[in-house]
Amino acid sequence: MTQKIKQKALAVGFVSVGITSPDHLRNLPYGWIGKVRKLNTPEEEFPSTKSVIMLAFHTWDPSFFMNIVSPSWKGYGMHPPDERIESYYLAHEIVKNMAWQLVDFLWKQGYEARPSTGLPNKSAAIQCGLGCQGKNTLLITPDYGPRVSLISVLTTSELDTDSPFEEDLCGDCDRCIRACPTKALKPYTIDMQRCMTYSVESPQSSDVPDDVREAERRLVPRPTSNSYIECSTCINVCPIGKQEKTS
Repeated sequence: MTQKIKQKALAVGFVSVGITSPDHLRNLPYGWIGKVRKLNTPEEEFPSTKSVIMLAFHTWDPSFFMNIVSPSWKGYGMHPPDERIESYYLAHEIVKNMAWQLVDFLWKQGYEARPSTGLPNKSAAIQCGLGCQGKNTLLITPDYGPRVSLISVLTTSELDTDSPFEEDLCGDCDRCIRACPTKALKPYTIDMQRCMTYSVESPQSSDVPDDVREAERRLVPRPTSNSYIECSTCINVCPIGKQEKTS
């Protein structure tokens, strides 16, 4: 069954897939991460979870990082419970649609399943053997570097688990740290308030420094008045998995 699921995941368009159990994810960071978002355990997302399937999609172009938000969105902090928000993040919409195909496959095999974006996906992906944490704090995969978008599928099927990824792919490289426009990065850590993605997602939050606000206004592409493309500088400069243009 494990191999059937992996083959199906690759067939629907994911570039890598790894599997672990909820027990192997007990020590990951759960709860609120700053003002960004709340990370849940597999059981909080789906109480009957027996296996966690982590899936990676190759995001080869910066346009995958486009966000389209409601004109009424205010973005206080990072979205308190009473803030109504309608938004669409292109990479997430793609991987959710692909993940549902795997969910449908599992249901047809007699297992319950559901997709999830609420886990600490980067840390879970390391436990599933997909890659390591990079100096830019993103998941770094051997074949595609940080150019992946992650989603998990939680299922009642008890599957074979993969070994955690143990290699540090970054080595002595620090291109992402040197390239960051707002100096938000230190090796393997990020100052969230200095990240332009945090700035653009929280336009009325008071904890973003003025120089970061100014950099965000100048450097973050805005195709329309209600859309923007997240900063991907630390992704673009990473040499791991970087594919040379042929034309």
